[in-house]
Amino acid sequence: MLFTTWPAMSALLIPIVVIEGFLCKKWLAITTRDAMKSNAVSNLASTVIGIPLAWALMLGVQFATMGVVEWKFPNYSGNSPIANAVLFLLSSAWIAPPSQNSLWLIPAATLVLLVPFFLASYGIEYLVVRYMVGEPEGGPANVAFPRVRIAVRNANLVTYGLMFIGTAAWLLTQLPHR
Repeated sequence: MLFTTWPAMSALLIPIVVIEGFLCKKWLAITTRDAMKSNAVSNLASTVIGIPLAWALMLGVQFATMGVVEWKFPNYSGNSPIANAVLFLLSSAWIAPPSQNSLWLIPAATLVLLVPFFLASYGIEYLVVRYMVGEPEGGPANVAFPRVRIAVRNANLVTYGLMFIGTAAWLLTQLPHR
C-alpha cells in the first residue's frame, strides 16, 4: 500500500502546502512567505519521513496481528464478519493484489491508512513549524508559538479531511454493483 499511497501523497504535496500555508498564515498571523516556507519544509518532511514511518509501523502491527491470530486461532476459517473487519483494519498496510471484483480493497485500505498518516504528519509538521515559526533563530518564542500546535493540527485536519472525502468517493466508485 505504500507504493499506492505515497505517489498520491507526493502529487498532492503542492496543493496541501498551499492550503495549509494559507490556513497557518491566518491562524498564526505570520507572513505569507513564512507560512508557505514553513509548510513546504514541514510537509516535505512528513511526506518523506512520516508517511513511510507510519506505514512501517502499521506493517509491524499487521505482522504482529497475523502472528497472534495464527498462534491463538490456528483453525480460524474467516467466517466471522466482525473478526474479518478488525483484521482488515489492522492489516491495511499490505494487501494482496485485488481481483477485478475486489478493487474496492485499495481505497478501503487507504482510508484506514489515512489515520496513522495523519498522526505522523501532524507530529512531524508540528515540530518543524514550531522550530521555523515559533522559535525563530533560537531566540525567544514569538506570539505565534502557543498557537502553533493547534494551527498545524487544524490545518492537517482540513487537508486530511479533503483526502478522506476524495478517497471515500474513490471507494464508492469501486464497490461492486449488486
